[in-house]
Amino acid sequence: MKRQLVTSVQTILKDRFLSGLLAAFLLVCVIVIIYLALTIHQSELQVVVHYTSFGTTNFYRDKWYYLLSFIVFIVVMATVHSVIAFKLFEKKSRDLAIAFVWLSLLMIFVAVALFYQVLKIASLS
Repeated sequence: MKRQLVTSVQTILKDRFLSGLLAAFLLVCVIVIIYLALTIHQSELQVVVHYTSFGTTNFYRDKWYYLLSFIVFIVVMATVHSVIAFKLFEKKSRDLAIAFVWLSLLMIFVAVALFYQVLKIASLS
Protein backbone atom coordinates (compact mmCIF):
# COMPACT_ATOMS: atom_id res chain seq x y z
CA MET A 1 0.00 0.00 0.00
CA LYS A 2 2.77 2.39 0.95
CA ARG A 3 4.73 1.49 -2.17
CA GLN A 4 1.69 2.08 -4.36
CA LEU A 5 1.12 5.50 -2.78
CA VAL A 6 4.76 6.49 -3.26
CA THR A 7 4.80 5.39 -6.91
CA SER A 8 1.57 7.23 -7.69
CA VAL A 9 2.88 10.43 -6.06
CA GLN A 10 6.13 10.09 -8.02
CA THR A 11 4.13 9.65 -11.22
CA ILE A 12 2.16 12.82 -10.49
CA LEU A 13 5.30 14.77 -9.61
CA LYS A 14 6.78 13.97 -13.03
CA ASP A 15 4.01 16.03 -14.61
CA ARG A 16 4.93 19.54 -13.52
CA PHE A 17 1.78 21.29 -14.67
CA LEU A 18 -0.59 18.91 -12.88
CA SER A 19 1.49 18.86 -9.72
CA GLY A 20 1.67 22.66 -9.73
CA LEU A 21 -2.08 22.88 -10.24
CA LEU A 22 -2.69 20.43 -7.39
CA ALA A 23 -0.29 22.39 -5.18
CA ALA A 24 -2.16 25.60 -6.00
CA PHE A 25 -5.48 23.89 -5.20
CA LEU A 26 -4.18 22.65 -1.85
CA LEU A 27 -2.65 26.06 -1.08
CA VAL A 28 -5.98 27.78 -1.75
CA CYS A 29 -7.68 25.22 0.52
CA VAL A 30 -5.20 25.95 3.32
CA ILE A 31 -5.70 29.71 2.89
CA VAL A 32 -9.49 29.28 3.07
CA ILE A 33 -9.17 27.13 6.20
CA ILE A 34 -6.99 29.77 7.86
CA TYR A 35 -9.42 32.53 6.86
CA LEU A 36 -12.38 30.60 8.26
CA ALA A 37 -10.53 29.71 11.45
CA LEU A 38 -9.72 33.38 12.05
CA THR A 39 -13.19 34.64 11.11
CA ILE A 40 -15.37 32.27 13.16
CA HIS A 41 -15.77 33.42 16.75
CA GLN A 42 -17.63 31.73 19.52
CA SER A 43 -20.53 33.53 21.07
CA GLU A 44 -23.69 32.82 22.98
CA LEU A 45 -25.79 34.23 20.17
CA GLN A 46 -27.32 31.90 17.67
CA VAL A 47 -26.40 32.54 14.06
CA VAL A 48 -28.63 32.39 11.01
CA VAL A 49 -27.83 29.21 9.10
CA HIS A 50 -30.87 28.57 6.93
CA TYR A 51 -33.46 30.62 5.10
CA THR A 52 -36.73 29.44 3.61
CA SER A 53 -39.97 31.08 2.64
CA PHE A 54 -41.98 27.94 3.44
CA GLY A 55 -42.29 28.14 7.17
CA THR A 56 -43.59 30.17 10.04
CA THR A 57 -40.14 31.69 10.48
CA ASN A 58 -38.01 32.58 7.51
CA PHE A 59 -34.63 32.47 9.24
CA TYR A 60 -33.51 29.39 11.15
CA ARG A 61 -30.79 29.71 13.75
CA ASP A 62 -28.22 27.36 15.19
CA LYS A 63 -25.22 27.47 17.52
CA TRP A 64 -21.95 29.10 16.43
CA TYR A 65 -20.13 25.79 16.05
CA TYR A 66 -22.28 25.01 13.02
CA LEU A 67 -19.91 27.32 11.16
CA LEU A 68 -17.04 24.92 11.89
CA SER A 69 -18.61 22.53 9.38
CA PHE A 70 -17.34 24.91 6.68
CA ILE A 71 -13.78 24.04 7.68
CA VAL A 72 -14.60 20.34 7.69
CA PHE A 73 -16.11 20.71 4.22
CA ILE A 74 -12.92 22.27 2.85
CA VAL A 75 -10.72 19.57 4.42
CA VAL A 76 -12.90 16.77 3.01
CA MET A 77 -13.06 18.46 -0.37
CA ALA A 78 -9.28 18.91 -0.55
CA THR A 79 -8.67 15.28 0.37
CA VAL A 80 -11.27 13.72 -1.90
CA HIS A 81 -10.55 15.91 -4.90
CA SER A 82 -6.81 15.26 -4.66
CA VAL A 83 -7.38 11.51 -4.56
CA ILE A 84 -9.81 11.69 -7.48
CA ALA A 85 -7.29 13.75 -9.49
CA PHE A 86 -4.61 11.09 -8.79
CA LYS A 87 -6.96 8.31 -9.90
CA LEU A 88 -8.03 10.18 -13.04
CA PHE A 89 -4.40 10.76 -13.95
CA GLU A 90 -3.51 7.10 -13.46
CA LYS A 91 -6.56 5.44 -15.00
CA LYS A 92 -7.95 7.85 -17.60
CA SER A 93 -5.88 10.71 -18.93
CA ARG A 94 -3.82 13.73 -17.99
CA ASP A 95 -6.26 16.15 -19.62
CA LEU A 96 -9.21 14.86 -17.62
CA ALA A 97 -7.25 15.18 -14.35
CA ILE A 98 -6.24 18.75 -15.22
CA ALA A 99 -9.84 19.69 -16.05
CA PHE A 100 -11.00 18.15 -12.78
CA VAL A 101 -8.50 20.18 -10.74
CA TRP A 102 -9.57 23.38 -12.54
CA LEU A 103 -13.19 22.60 -11.68
CA SER A 104 -12.13 21.91 -8.09
CA LEU A 105 -10.55 25.36 -7.93
CA LEU A 106 -13.76 26.85 -9.29
CA MET A 107 -15.73 24.99 -6.62
CA ILE A 108 -13.47 26.39 -3.91
CA PHE A 109 -14.07 29.95 -5.12
CA VAL A 110 -17.84 29.41 -5.21
CA ALA A 111 -17.70 27.93 -1.70
CA VAL A 112 -15.66 30.91 -0.46
CA ALA A 113 -18.22 33.32 -1.87
CA LEU A 114 -21.00 31.39 -0.13
CA PHE A 115 -19.07 31.16 3.15
CA TYR A 116 -18.35 34.89 3.04
CA GLN A 117 -22.03 35.73 2.68
CA VAL A 118 -23.06 33.34 5.46
CA LEU A 119 -20.38 34.70 7.78
CA LYS A 120 -21.44 38.25 6.96
CA ILE A 121 -25.02 37.42 7.99
CA ALA A 122 -23.80 35.50 11.03
CA SER A 123 -21.80 38.50 12.22
CA LEU A 124 -24.97 40.61 12.29
CA SER A 125 -26.77 38.37 14.76
